[in-house]
Amino acid sequence: MPTRASAACIWSKPARRIATVLILLHLSAVFVAPFAFACTTRTGSSPFADGLMSWYRPYVDLMYLNHGYAFFAPDPGPSHLVRFRVEFTDGRLPIEGVFPDLKTQRPRLLYHRHFMIAETLYNLYTPPDEPQEMPLDPELLRELSESHRREIEAANRQRHEMQVRLWRHRREQYVSLRRSLERHLLAVHGGSQVTLTRVEHRPTAPDEFETLGTLAAPHTYRDLPEGRPAPAVNRP
Repeated sequence: MPTRASAACIWSKPARRIATVLILLHLSAVFVAPFAFACTTRTGSSPFADGLMSWYRPYVDLMYLNHGYAFFAPDPGPSHLVRFRVEFTDGRLPIEGVFPDLKTQRPRLLYHRHFMIAETLYNLYTPPDEPQEMPLDPELLRELSESHRREIEAANRQRHEMQVRLWRHRREQYVSLRRSLERHLLAVHGGSQVTLTRVEHRPTAPDEFETLGTLAAPHTYRDLPEGRPAPAVNRP
């Protein structure tokens, strides 16, 4: 026979149902974040995964479920830096620097902050050109009925419109972060113009390290293109 204390711990059916729904929602959010990340490439992303993530994003961000573990994997891939050049109109020599930088950014937490900013700028990068609508095969369209052809053309236009909306959203995020970094550098150094360059540093191969004895050989760095040239920001 259950005691009074054990009886008090028994949940009612509505409470159990609510708890079950909340647990399932949390587990699905745990799945959706890495799923959306896995469906994202340098050239685009999955509309289906992006649509799911748009519903879960407030909760995912609140619970910090969108962190990445790729850096700690057996094959972490390249790292990314930001090189900057601040120019002046009063005759002073330009100031050039890079972040993250272990020599100037201490303690380690400050370096890690700059490291994450550089990686975020890389991950947010979106080409400046709007994605083009995928052309349909004219031979295939001629073999379809008029109604079926219109359905396919309408679906293709709808898919393209969604891609454009996603592209515009990601492009605005990238430009916003980039401009914020440029304004900060202008304010810190008192310059009149600043130019940012994204840099990729690939891991040094074992045989390269045995020969060169360094992880920072110049040929392991490369500047990343911006698509159309990005205009430099002038101080207002």
